[in-house]
Amino acid sequence: MSDLILCAVDGSDAMARVLDTGRWLADALEERLVVLSVTSGRQADADADEMVGAVRAHLGDASVEVRVVEGEPAPTIRKVAAEDEPDLLVIGSRGHGALRSALLGSVSREVATETRLPVVVVPSGRPSSTDTPGGESVICGVDGSESALAGVALGGQLATRLGLGLVIVHARQNVRAAAAYRGARSSTPPVTGQEDSVTALVDALMQRARAVAGMDATSIVEPGPPAEVLEAVAQREGGRLIVIATRGTGGVRSAILGSVATELAANATRPVLVLSEAAAATIAGGHPTLSGA
Repeated sequence: MSDLILCAVDGSDAMARVLDTGRWLADALEERLVVLSVTSGRQADADADEMVGAVRAHLGDASVEVRVVEGEPAPTIRKVAAEDEPDLLVIGSRGHGALRSALLGSVSREVATETRLPVVVVPSGRPSSTDTPGGESVICGVDGSESALAGVALGGQLATRLGLGLVIVHARQNVRAAAAYRGARSSTPPVTGQEDSVTALVDALMQRARAVAGMDATSIVEPGPPAEVLEAVAQREGGRLIVIATRGTGGVRSAILGSVATELAANATRPVLVLSEAAAATIAGGHPTLSGA
């Protein structure tokens, strides 16, 4: 643990929500908050002074560390994150200009998929975590993959430290789910098959997920597309944070970020913690149940 939350902002309209989420996590986890902004061009110095003032004014904390670094946004954020090794990297889902037209901004997409760190993506145009009433749980999506189970392990650690409950959710496949998420692997209990057999597979999956959570957890199984199910459960269960691992095969991999994680990170009504396959592998390697140690 680095006892550090790194919050990357860009001066967009969503900056306040990103800062609020970073402040909430840093305060709740009792960690230091560092705010990073990447700038470039002739106005870099002026932009730096303006950014530092805007960040400190919003947070109401003149002592907060604000770094303004010149360079290309995604590579620079990744470089700073690799050097500082924060426990969490917080970033907005979209950026300026043309990035707003993307489902998930190119900067946040590259950062979320190319780092070995957990990345909290704050949706654009949505309430911040601190504006969500009744936030009382961490929501973890599982599908049978090792990456998803690593997400549960991290979700359990965060829920414990945040003083929140843990809800483990499996979106059981049906025809709509299969059509919406064509990248589902064989580890996900199938759409078809004998009901008893499929139910047994789901039960075994949820039992293993609860075993790696490290705390008492509520488990929920509902049919439907995963992103829809996770968002609906988060609404009902007072979710303050959704945790999901990225993955992909074929066409899903070519989109860089798995379709479920992309949809959630861009459209959820609360922050989404995204674990890349590399980040999930790092967590799994240090977890006795998942690593086989």
